[in-house]
Amino acid sequence: MKAAAILGILLISAAILLVELRKCKQKKFKMVITGITLFSAALSIALLFNPHLPGPTQLMSVLFGRFDKMLG
Repeated sequence: MKAAAILGILLISAAILLVELRKCKQKKFKMVITGITLFSAALSIALLFNPHLPGPTQLMSVLFGRFDKMLG
């Protein structure tokens, strides 16, 4: 069951990469698109195995929470 979900995540990520990389001409943008897509796929697979992991917004809150208190 999880193997099929992992395969689906990887296939969708590959399709996104193929479509986006064909449109993009600059190498920097290609690297950014690839990095974001791979990070998203890895996060999706991690959440598949452990659904109680904190989400990306909670991670940003932990990382930048101190700056928010200092500025506000």
